Amino acid sequence: VLATTAAVGMIAHRFAVLPGPAAIVIGSGLALSSTAVVLQVLQERGESTSRHGRATFSVLLFQDLAVVVLLILIPLISPNSSKGGVGFQAIAEAMGMAAVKAIAAITAIIAGGRLLLRPIYKQIAENRNAEIFSANTLLVIFGTSLLTARAGLSMALGAFLAGLLLAETEFSLQVESDIAPYRGLLLGLFFMTVGMSIDPKLLLSNFPAISVILGLLIIGKTMLVTFIGRVFGISTIAAVRVGLLLAPGGEFAFVAFGEAVNQGLLSPQLSSLLFLVVGISMALTPWLAAGGQFLASKFEQHDVRSLLPVESETDDLQDHIIILGFGRVGQIIAQLLSERLIPFVALDVRSDRVAVGRALDLPVYFGDAGSREVLHKVGAERACAAAITLDTPGANYRAVWALSKYFPNVKTFVRAHDVDHGVNLEKAGATAV
Repeated sequence: VLATTAAVGMIAHRFAVLPGPAAIVIGSGLALSSTAVVLQVLQERGESTSRHGRATFSVLLFQDLAVVVLLILIPLISPNSSKGGVGFQAIAEAMGMAAVKAIAAITAIIAGGRLLLRPIYKQIAENRNAEIFSANTLLVIFGTSLLTARAGLSMALGAFLAGLLLAETEFSLQVESDIAPYRGLLLGLFFMTVGMSIDPKLLLSNFPAISVILGLLIIGKTMLVTFIGRVFGISTIAAVRVGLLLAPGGEFAFVAFGEAVNQGLLSPQLSSLLFLVVGISMALTPWLAAGGQFLASKFEQHDVRSLLPVESETDDLQDHIIILGFGRVGQIIAQLLSERLIPFVALDVRSDRVAVGRALDLPVYFGDAGSREVLHKVGAERACAAAITLDTPGANYRAVWALSKYFPNVKTFVRAHDVDHGVNLEKAGATAV
């Protein structure tokens, strides 16, 4: 976010001859990406738990926090500021106060939610009233979002915290079912508002300038994110896919540019032009995601050596599920985990199955499930459970024995071929058969 802000701001200041404060606002606004659009694209493509999907989500979450800083900064660098424009002390004081408020608000929400949510939902569930249950869910989501907004944070962060708190309860499945219609409806309303912000006359009259700015934005952000991704150990293809997903602008840019106009930092004409660039770039997100998958299919090697697990690709996994065997049952389990955003990694000794998983950008690797070294490379010591669905009874037994001996903290759930096989698996240390 900081690197993109600096790069875009310098270009706006040097080539567009904009004042420093205006360049900072433009750089910060265009550095942000659309959380709503990108997460929806990742979910529809089943890539939420992939390596590039997890990296993209991490950046989007940080951007939601960075919005707070940007909205605080705009009035301080405004020529109409009562503090006299840019002042390091004024900015530092405002940022410090915002940080304290943010920490206090997030701590209070998490603590209060864990103490109150479960008893409240238990009481409502006993009444067996589906309407009250749904209404309470909406109240929790909107209430948490309003609390974070009052604390100077984004409402998206509040909704995210509410989702985390609700996911910890035993009522999460019913909550997810209840909010599904609202999610589609509100997402459609969001896209309608983005489309309504596009002025066709302005687009036609400034088409060359908009095309140049749009191309520079997407290409520049993709290259920058790819470089940073490689620095942090992400593979080149995964880094490119993260860059393509984060390259378009985001919904918070509309808020930032609108506030900048109110503060006299940007002209209404320039703001309208930037609205067009951001809106069109957001509309291109699904095609950019498809382009990333096309590049992955063309340039990723699918020989056995490239399919082996690499420790650097799984070192960020914690409390994940290990799927041993990526056949029909293993693929069903992987699909279910992906839909629920539960992190997992899969192993199989058939390269064609691994290639199928890789084509979907799933964390599937080639390796022997009974090997201690292979299990270590997929983070078995940090995993919470293993689902063993190998083809033969012997392979299942070896996998259960290896996990129970070398990684006893991992709960093992294994498929048995018959009763005798199930008894042997229990003796080998299986948690459930």
